[in-house]
Amino acid sequence: MDCNARCDEGDGSDRSEGHEGPRYFDHSAVGWLAGEAVRHLHGEGKEAELAYRRAIELLRRQDDASQEVTRIAASVRRDDTDMRWSLLHVLGDMADARSAGYLFETAVARLPDHDPAMGCEGPRDNEVLVATMAVEALHGVAAAHKDVADLVLKLVSARPARPILVEVVKAAVALGLRDRVKEMLSQEDNWMLDLRRARAEELRAEPERQDGKERGFTPPRSADQLTGPRTCGCHSPRK
Repeated sequence: MDCNARCDEGDGSDRSEGHEGPRYFDHSAVGWLAGEAVRHLHGEGKEAELAYRRAIELLRRQDDASQEVTRIAASVRRDDTDMRWSLLHVLGDMADARSAGYLFETAVARLPDHDPAMGCEGPRDNEVLVATMAVEALHGVAAAHKDVADLVLKLVSARPARPILVEVVKAAVALGLRDRVKEMLSQEDNWMLDLRRARAEELRAEPERQDGKERGFTPPRSADQLTGPRTCGCHSPRK
């Protein structure tokens, strides 16, 4: 995700180099802060991380910030997935209970039908990205405001599409709602209760080769040789 092309380095407005785009952040001081948060969210290094945290801290101090950021998010073009995703991320880190309703509605929104001709980057795939970030943001809000947890359970009962339901169940379990969620899931979906987020240091594969040669992995060149799980059916052979 990279919104820097739309968030001008000078004033935080979402201005594309060479032409004017929608100026989502230019209408209020809170909007400007939201633009700064989005810009630094996609920055690199410790300085960008600290600047992002500072922007979130300042947004939290503004009484109307979550309403304004929600308004901006709702005004973003539907096809601007990066910006929508980013603003949902900001709302989650702001952790204001007043944004919970918007996050819920975004997460539960009906997904477009899958179009095989679009490969892995069609409208449905983009909406799944947005919806899963809405779930993550709602989890952040619920972690700070226990009464919002009911919306997480309501989202489970709404039975969203499977990739979104997986994220909802993970969020609910992390909030200590495992037993309640188990009562709501069908037997075939109970496996979702055992999913968890792994720490980075856990994601290390032990090499199996013992011959001293260089250890590595070269993906198979044809689809019929793939044995791992596939995220979609848009594999094309490597040349």
